[in-house]
Amino acid sequence: MDRKAWLVIITCGILLGYGMLQNSKSAAARRALEVEEKKETVGEPLSQEESSQPALTVKPTPLPETSGSEEEVELVTGTNKFSLSTLEGGIRYTEFLKEKAVFGEGNVRMNDLGLNRIGALTTLSGGTLDKPFYRKKEQSTQGGVTFEGATTNGLAVEKNWQKIAEGAGEDYRLTLTLTLTNTSEDPVNLGEMALATGSAAPVFADERSNYLNFFYSTEGKYESEHEGYFRGGWFSKDRSEFREFFDSNIDFLGVENQFFATIISPSRPYPATVRVIPKAVTLPPYRSLEAEEKKAFHSFLSLPSDSLAPGQKATYTYDVFIGPKNNALIRSLDGDKGDVMDYGLFGWISRPLNWTLNSLSSLFGGASNSWSFGWAIVVLTLIIRTLMWPLHAKSTRTMKRMSKLQPKIAALKEKYPDNPNKMNQEMMKLYRQYGVNPMGGCVPMLFQIPVFFGFYNMLQYAVELRNQPFLGWVKDLSQPDTVTEIGGIPINILPILMAVTMVIQMQITPKTGDKMQQRIFMLMPLIFFFFCYNFASALALYWTTQNIFSIAQTWLMQKMPEPELKTSKKADKPSLMQRLAQKAEEAQKAQQLAKQRGAKPGQPGAQKPKKPRGPKTGG
Repeated sequence: MDRKAWLVIITCGILLGYGMLQNSKSAAARRALEVEEKKETVGEPLSQEESSQPALTVKPTPLPETSGSEEEVELVTGTNKFSLSTLEGGIRYTEFLKEKAVFGEGNVRMNDLGLNRIGALTTLSGGTLDKPFYRKKEQSTQGGVTFEGATTNGLAVEKNWQKIAEGAGEDYRLTLTLTLTNTSEDPVNLGEMALATGSAAPVFADERSNYLNFFYSTEGKYESEHEGYFRGGWFSKDRSEFREFFDSNIDFLGVENQFFATIISPSRPYPATVRVIPKAVTLPPYRSLEAEEKKAFHSFLSLPSDSLAPGQKATYTYDVFIGPKNNALIRSLDGDKGDVMDYGLFGWISRPLNWTLNSLSSLFGGASNSWSFGWAIVVLTLIIRTLMWPLHAKSTRTMKRMSKLQPKIAALKEKYPDNPNKMNQEMMKLYRQYGVNPMGGCVPMLFQIPVFFGFYNMLQYAVELRNQPFLGWVKDLSQPDTVTEIGGIPINILPILMAVTMVIQMQITPKTGDKMQQRIFMLMPLIFFFFCYNFASALALYWTTQNIFSIAQTWLMQKMPEPELKTSKKADKPSLMQRLAQKAEEAQKAQQLAKQRGAKPGQPGAQKPKKPRGPKTGG
């Protein structure tokens, strides 16, 4: 095989491996799971000695709602409805008023899994600490509410929730001011207490597990983990939780799924313990067609390690962001929260692509044109392909010249069937003679690989594409464009068009290599078809548009005069590779001659007799 064939094979292997790592269930594999609610009880609060152990398994469980009456308070902004509750005095759930759920008629919700409310106080190990119900002390007309209650360790608690008047992402933010007063006769170590900081589960049933993450930032150092952190390996058991104390200040922490995130930021960062627990939950109907059990992440942040003396009061303030992972929105927040938009290795490509995509959507009418993002993807693809035109044109001409060299290369293979080194040396001379670079046809593919992954990573987190239709049958560019199912198999139109256009493109592309290599090339449409079939339709739209552009480009190149094989002016001067190959061949011949037995002095391969060494003398 030539180098290009190996490059194609390696590229396909990378794509398949990447797809397997991020593999999701097909829509055809959806099935009802009979889930029985597992009853869990919360243990007694652990002692200080016990709470220092690293692997406690106390699970967060909501306080019993039958032990009192619950009152709900709503704080509504232009985009969010924050539902707060007197139970635990925190956020019961957040509903995004402009984000429709994948299933049903409702909107997307977050922190709606029946776990601890955001702002609930627990022990560091997750044990019950809040008394069941708070009292609504007051509710202001400016968009705030204050809850008043107590904890079992003798603290009077006041929780004031307030909407942000102005600032970046104000519609998605609340401020929590937590006031603690020690009413007991003994000091209280606040470091043994924790604040529930939110939970996250998949937006919809078929969301890939690696989209569910928890993250934290300590003095500018951002870290994140997905569900794989809790899975054990061959020689280790599953982890029951993540728990780590950080000596450096915690800037923020949070949990996220594919499109939405909860980010909690102390107004005054402090060293703290971050705790995250995976918990099995049954997705509500607006997240799944049928009952399915999925993992959710539930997070906690310890309070500052302050000792509160009897009668002493302490106040702590937290910024609570619950909103979409819109790149521009997240990066507008303070405190380097732009790191939450973690596009991975090719983020340097994904970020400008996201900005360009939104800019093009605005040119096509933005919110007033429901197809604006679809057209933006098409035009962005055309821009990228146009910028790559010179490379593609050079690649096509190189491939045509390579195809004209195939008879000469075949003759070399017949001439040197048992001497591959000599054959390669002569082949390099042939390339040098006609000025053909065998790697010239691979340059566009090498450039296209990071662009493809950068585009893919950008599209998979582009919350802007949710509920955006295109071309009539595409209802949501962030989901597969399934039009119907046949025998339980979803029929997705765009991936089929992608594979067909890819076959056409390969049919009109100049053929190089032997028949085996050409068969490998023809497998690429099938590989990409299965790789992209259940991905977001936006990705298939990008790839299909690119294929159509390449077909037109190749057709135009074929109308141009055929390149001629001409002897290069540099043909007489051996290249570096040729010189190295020649020296290697000479060294190999010399080594073989030196091993010959019975060679006489003066003959090639004979070793010169060593000169006798004189007697050693002292001195």
